[in-house]
Amino acid sequence: MPDNCPEFYGDFENIPIDTKGRLIVPAAFRNALPNGVSSIIVTQWFDGCLAAFDPDGWRRIIDQLRNMGHSQVQSRQLVRAMAGRASEVKLDRQGRALIPRKRLDSVGITDRATLAGAVDCIEIWDPDRYN
Repeated sequence: MPDNCPEFYGDFENIPIDTKGRLIVPAAFRNALPNGVSSIIVTQWFDGCLAAFDPDGWRRIIDQLRNMGHSQVQSRQLVRAMAGRASEVKLDRQGRALIPRKRLDSVGITDRATLAGAVDCIEIWDPDRYN
């Protein structure tokens, strides 16, 4: 990883999600973001969770997907799953992120989530599935 990449560590359990789909991104994760970054990219991820990337981290993922080529069915399916299910999410002044309800529903998250640092991204889990 390049030196300027944010790194996310630790887990935060039972983060409430309000009726609009907003959750508070823990300060430890917000503070790891580069200065001036006010949005994250959220996409469906592996093992039944969502993943949130800073914009530069997401660009690195996209570059890796592009380098895979599109001649193999599995490559096209992965690109479609990752990019087609991605949303840019702004962080408000309270550190809340409005996660699209469709994304939350896709991994079974209702009114609470566990956020786990996975070094280069933040995984967003249904608390029961995470444990």
